Amino acid sequence: MIRDLGKLWPWLREYRRLVILAVVLVPFISAMQASLPLILRATIDHGIIPGDTHYLAWMGVAYLTAVFFEYAARTGQTLTAAWAVHRMIRAMRESVIRHVLGLSASFHDRSMSGALVTRATSEFENLSESLNQGVLTSIVDLAVLTGCMAGMLILDWRLALTAFLMLPVLILVVRGFSSGLREAMLSARKHLAALNAYTQECLYGAATVKLLNAAPDATKRYENLSETYRNAQMRSVVLDAVMFAVLDGFSAMTTGLVLWLAIRHLAPDSTVATGASAALSAGVLVAFVQYVQQMFEPLKQLGNKMAMLQGAFTSIDRIFGLLETKEIIGGDSTFELRKGNVSFKNVAFSYGKRDVLHNVSFELPAGKSMALVGPTGSGKSTIVKLLARLYEGYRGSITIDGVEISGISPTALRRNVAIVPQDIALFDGTLRFNISLDRSGITEAAIMQALDAVSAADFIMNLPGGLDFNIREQGANLSHGQRQLIVFARALATNPSLIILDEATSSIDPESERRVQGAIDAMMHNRTVIVIAHRLSTVERCSQILVIKNGQVAERGNHDELMAAGGLYRTLHDQPGAFTAT
Repeated sequence: MIRDLGKLWPWLREYRRLVILAVVLVPFISAMQASLPLILRATIDHGIIPGDTHYLAWMGVAYLTAVFFEYAARTGQTLTAAWAVHRMIRAMRESVIRHVLGLSASFHDRSMSGALVTRATSEFENLSESLNQGVLTSIVDLAVLTGCMAGMLILDWRLALTAFLMLPVLILVVRGFSSGLREAMLSARKHLAALNAYTQECLYGAATVKLLNAAPDATKRYENLSETYRNAQMRSVVLDAVMFAVLDGFSAMTTGLVLWLAIRHLAPDSTVATGASAALSAGVLVAFVQYVQQMFEPLKQLGNKMAMLQGAFTSIDRIFGLLETKEIIGGDSTFELRKGNVSFKNVAFSYGKRDVLHNVSFELPAGKSMALVGPTGSGKSTIVKLLARLYEGYRGSITIDGVEISGISPTALRRNVAIVPQDIALFDGTLRFNISLDRSGITEAAIMQALDAVSAADFIMNLPGGLDFNIREQGANLSHGQRQLIVFARALATNPSLIILDEATSSIDPESERRVQGAIDAMMHNRTVIVIAHRLSTVERCSQILVIKNGQVAERGNHDELMAAGGLYRTLHDQPGAFTAT
């Protein structure tokens, strides 16, 4: 447990002054609370019983002063600790998002986005609540427990040792329930992640679910996942409730045992402990009972907070499990693309045990264009994904301007390369943001120039607010063609030297196709362009064409050469809709 909490220190180090202040206040809180029964004893023995009103008044002031300072110290400790924790959580959350965005595509292929959303949101909320309400308050409770034990020893060490006999048993009970709670909490968090992931899938594909009349089946599966999560959560609740009841029972038994022994000491005919009876005045008895209650209250609270503490450790495991994932593609961040010469030499690649590419080789001079065509699943998209450094672990050589890309950081590479993926991704925000994505160096003039290049400036200016038009999630308030034109403008806004189009013009209407084709013609001028083509007009304009089949280059040449060869390219060409389906 201590090791898990130690993982948080690098994030708390920046706020160590707040942490130190919160820690310094803990023994002060303990001292103030431990002093209250001692003040009460003195008040009874030297003020109430003798009838000394002057002494009673002073003890009243002392008691109120101790209560005030304890309250002030608790308030200060709570505020400073919470301030440090919330700042730490914010820094960790930002770091997790940066880390996840920097992980390789293979990691995201294996991970459900809904589960990652759970780790980046609810896990941090759970950690924040657990630290503030569980870990930090438990530290105060332990300090109060220590102070109470010291006060009990001062009052009567024999009765104190009697009360302390229960502590080893209580420690064993807490440890026994702790492991069970940890497993239950971890199981509940995993089932919550699965539930959130499926919820996201249902909401994202809501239209498809309705059209296929699959809502009853989807609802049934959701109910099953929800019930599984509820059962896992209830297991931790039951364990927590049983542990609290057991601790409460031990508290009652210990209080009864101490009172029985104390009464025997106070009895006039007591023959138990001569010499001890003289020390047990009425004030001592009242103070000792209060100490017993104070001692068991932190123990009961600690037991009650065990589920919360286990929740903190579970969240730490899951958060740092993500942060410690090492599937990060690194490299030299100083790379600058100068010309745009692209070379593949005997490149092979596998997704796990499935071989996708086999000895792919080609040369693409700067300023030239190349189309990749072939049947679905032949490996076309894998070629451009490797070039964009979405994956690593290829065999062979891939170079840009003679530099092996395995030594180039993805960030440096993508500063000079524009990639237009097949899937359109638009964000909830203004049209200006969706084109610039707040990337440095993209001015409004660059945005308008990119829109002009894709012949989209006219329809953009006709939208309410123009560039300030608010796009809903995934561009729901735009046509498919308009969404693709915006994605094209996003790519062109950086004026890249190398452009990769991964089936970027699929499923657009004829008018949008005319506009986009004009944009592609403009992009091909004095730029290196690689196109996964599904439009015949785009294919014919490329300097060279590679026909990919079963992960290998089956044919190469320009349109006229490949048509004259009468091979696979011609077969694809002569099939109606062959390129569209690619």
